[in-house]
Amino acid sequence: MIEVLRTPLHLETGKESVVERSLKLDDRNRTDLSFDLLITQLVEQYDLERAPIEVNFREIVPFGPGVDRATHLTHTYPAKLLLNIPLFLCNNSIFSKKGGLVYDPFCGSGTVLVEAMLSGRSAFGADANPLARLIAKVKTTHLDRAKLEVALNAVLAAVDGRSKQKFSPVVKLEKWFLPTTSEDLSKLLAAIRRTCTGDVLDFMEVCFSACLRQLSLADPRLSVPVRVKADKLEDRVKGFGSPAQVFERYVRSNIERSQRIKDTSSCIGFGDDARTGHMALEKLSRRADLIITSPPYAGAQKYIRSSSISLGWLGLVPDNKLRKLEGLNIGREHFHKSDYDDASYLNLFGAEEEIERIRALYPLRAHIAATYIHEMEQAARSMVSALKTGGHLALVIGDNHICGKPFTTSSYIKRIFESLGLRVKLEMVDTIKSRGLMTKRNRTANSIDREHVIIFEK
Repeated sequence: MIEVLRTPLHLETGKESVVERSLKLDDRNRTDLSFDLLITQLVEQYDLERAPIEVNFREIVPFGPGVDRATHLTHTYPAKLLLNIPLFLCNNSIFSKKGGLVYDPFCGSGTVLVEAMLSGRSAFGADANPLARLIAKVKTTHLDRAKLEVALNAVLAAVDGRSKQKFSPVVKLEKWFLPTTSEDLSKLLAAIRRTCTGDVLDFMEVCFSACLRQLSLADPRLSVPVRVKADKLEDRVKGFGSPAQVFERYVRSNIERSQRIKDTSSCIGFGDDARTGHMALEKLSRRADLIITSPPYAGAQKYIRSSSISLGWLGLVPDNKLRKLEGLNIGREHFHKSDYDDASYLNLFGAEEEIERIRALYPLRAHIAATYIHEMEQAARSMVSALKTGGHLALVIGDNHICGKPFTTSSYIKRIFESLGLRVKLEMVDTIKSRGLMTKRNRTANSIDREHVIIFEK
């Protein structure tokens, strides 16, 4: 073990490390970082041992959970990547240079993209969830403070009883909101759409979405919506203030965050599918110097269901059918019995025997896992096409359980990239504290507690 991994030296100020005291705003938003020496040491150690190296990214980059850095806290999102990881991977001259392009084909709400921009790289993202793309776009777009304040005042002045915005019926509105709250939210969203356009409209809609969970009857501790079981639901919601008041608080906080990316590099665009992201980059005549991504797990996480309340209010679901949107996502869970009754599972990069074991116990879960591997191969091909020769790809992925036994997802996906000609340059393993979504299923899985960070070179 390299000694520097055990001591949080990298952001120390004097004798007191950042991890031992409250972070000041200047510390949280530092961009003058370099991990070249540490990465060189890690690569040398991996070359000698050819085994995953235990690390602790919370010590390497001693920012605690929930640190208000740049625009990361603009909006909650399930299973967000620990920002310490992309911060570490972007701030060096070994995996990419300043001015290069960082691509995340499973970008979620944009954690990698924000850190790429802060490090002086351009960014490009892709995600199948339209809410994720909207949040990521807002987090990577600087807007003038005065312009946003004028827009906020216009929105608040336009809220009245004449105009309302209907909720798209993707879930039951009455289950998640009190009638008075729903009425006020419909007026607020109508005012936003009547007074705002372009990037300002996107910003205001993200702020509107950000306040929904607080105003809803959903348990705030859980990402996938579960109605709060309490006697005084109405008092809980009313204690936060009116929807307009909650919205105003979110807007003012996010205006401050938006100013922190004023002098960073840019986000050059978005794709809507990891399997075709290389085509979107080709249209821009660009290839990535560095890809950093954390793919979804096979059936372990419900990104679309977690976003359902916001998706409904913003009208982002095709034909108002969540299943249709879920079908666009790798790692989805819903299949018809006819999809897997006579399915054959071949070319699964070493997972064939494990899939057959699962199939004997639970045919649906076997089909979910096999489909996941096949579709991840498609995504991997796209990533390799998007990457420059000599470029690097950082894969952040964990191993979960299916039907009570370990399913070594990381090894199967690693083999996919190796089969496409990429060489493993470094592999690290870190313990997961929390990724924000329940990854434990009653009968079919256990929690994911370790993540592999595998660095490939093309």
